[in-house]
Amino acid sequence: MDLDEALKRIFEEAGKLIRKCLLKASDGTTLFRPDGGGNYNALWTRDFCYMLEGLPNLIPHDDAVKAYLYILNRQRRDGAIPDRVDPDGKPYYNVLGSSPPTDNPQFAVKIAWKIWRAYGDVHPFILTADRLEKALSSLPLSKEADLIWISPGSPHSSYGFTDCVAKTGEELFSSLLLYEAHVKMAELYGAAGRIEEARMHEAKAVRVKSSLGKLWSGEGYFFAASVDCRQPDVWGSAYSVWVEAVDSRRALEISKWLSNSFEKTVKWGQVRHLPEPFVWEKTLTEIKPGTYQNGAYWGTAAGWVAHAISLTNRQLAERMLIDLIEFCEAEGKAWECVNLDYRKCPDYVATLACPSAIIEKLRNDRM
Repeated sequence: MDLDEALKRIFEEAGKLIRKCLLKASDGTTLFRPDGGGNYNALWTRDFCYMLEGLPNLIPHDDAVKAYLYILNRQRRDGAIPDRVDPDGKPYYNVLGSSPPTDNPQFAVKIAWKIWRAYGDVHPFILTADRLEKALSSLPLSKEADLIWISPGSPHSSYGFTDCVAKTGEELFSSLLLYEAHVKMAELYGAAGRIEEARMHEAKAVRVKSSLGKLWSGEGYFFAASVDCRQPDVWGSAYSVWVEAVDSRRALEISKWLSNSFEKTVKWGQVRHLPEPFVWEKTLTEIKPGTYQNGAYWGTAAGWVAHAISLTNRQLAERMLIDLIEFCEAEGKAWECVNLDYRKCPDYVATLACPSAIIEKLRNDRM
């Protein structure tokens, strides 16, 4: 199998999963559940974003806009964006702890941006720009740096794919999403002809990017957080390369670290949050080591890691993505996460949606 065949197969399987994940809300809106089996029976903000980013050709324009507004129309007065909204229209904001996760405002921005880029429609952004500004302003920031802050005295969920992990202090992944959100807000404002606002977000993106050095290890990776769980962040380090939040020198350092750590971080083309043998120092709820967010392997991050590795070892990067597709085909399922004698949540869309954009990029770069 080569990248062309891998991309063909991932779109075929993803198309089947998209159809299985559809659910009609009580008001008639088409909801896109994270999985095809109903294990997550609601519209999750971040999962819908990943679905739309990786598989826009499989989601009709009108359905994408309606799902976006289904989320935005339930924004809380303080600016919080729902983590998920159920089929009856009930929003849920908190996951673990007394505050919302620190990623949903950024994902809302990313959805608006993708609607513009995929369908040429900037109107949903224009309609909701003020609400997106309020959402971003609701995020807790460090006093010392323009990074997402979670108080050690009041830990709560951060990035949703580590929402059970008690990361505190400055938190990496949500900060990378914040950088990305400011870049995308600038582009959206530019498309809307609002140049002053665009420049404001460009400046904010620069400040976030310059602050990321606070979490740099000096060993080729970023720490996941600055206080609790100050540990090597595989996903976040790779994602920093994907969203260009690091310069070329640092991107190459990350690439080399990921290549050298491959056997400790990747299995069947899927990725641990931390290199073996690490498990998280603190969690918000008990998670058995080697399972779920505490040592299982996920397809969601496979594309980011492969992209970063490709900077120094393209052959390894391509092999990793093909391994992911072959594993899913052999299993007959795209699992949420896996390990030896462990499987969680079949028909999980992000496992295929997130890597698809990177497979396409690597394929196009080669042509």
